[in-house]
Amino acid sequence: MDDVALDSIKKRAEVPKNLASCHTLKMGKYWIEGHVPKKALATLFSKQPDINGIGLVGMPKGSPGMPGAQEAPFKIYEFKNNKDHSFMTF
Repeated sequence: MDDVALDSIKKRAEVPKNLASCHTLKMGKYWIEGHVPKKALATLFSKQPDINGIGLVGMPKGSPGMPGAQEAPFKIYEFKNNKDHSFMTF
């Protein structure tokens, strides 16, 4: 997929620029941005908040698909209307 297509997907999802990652997908009614761990996804789908989605900034060690052990807590952000707020940290 080229950058133009990915940019249009992120725009449609209303992903804030500071959360933009190389991975964007839609799960049900939510957008997932970055290497978001299963625990955060489980929380998202159990709470079902009125947001566009959640994201994890960067590619931290120990996150899904990244080698190594987790070195620091993962800070997951929720986003809606191109704005983000803290969702959870673990």
